[in-house]
Amino acid sequence: MSIESVPVDPAVDVDAFFWQECARRVFWVQQCTACGQWQHYPRAICSHCWSADLVWRRPSGRAVVKTFSVVQRGSGGFANLAPYVVALVELAEGPTMMTNIVGADPGQVAIGLEVGLDFEERNGRTVPVFRTA
Repeated sequence: MSIESVPVDPAVDVDAFFWQECARRVFWVQQCTACGQWQHYPRAICSHCWSADLVWRRPSGRAVVKTFSVVQRGSGGFANLAPYVVALVELAEGPTMMTNIVGADPGQVAIGLEVGLDFEERNGRTVPVFRTA
């Protein structure tokens, strides 16, 4: 049985649930029960109507590239990943999030490209990334 939604508890670190679930390779996004809008990154109130009536919901995992940049020379922990793609993707549910496009030749990434959710390990943390659909 899958859980459809989980209440957002404003008494705890608002993004703790998000990162805990990413570690399990499960992706959740907040939705406001007052206005119905989805939002990402996690917050204590709705960025659309300012309601505190938020729940965590499982999005489809589908997205479209809105804009991107190919990083040719990364630094620090990212140096060995270059070249890599940093992108803003629009989730099918509406929110835009910053992420990496992985598993594709950076020269093949384009605005409007359909991508799907995946996860990668980065510096001891599991992070959501997107692959070509």
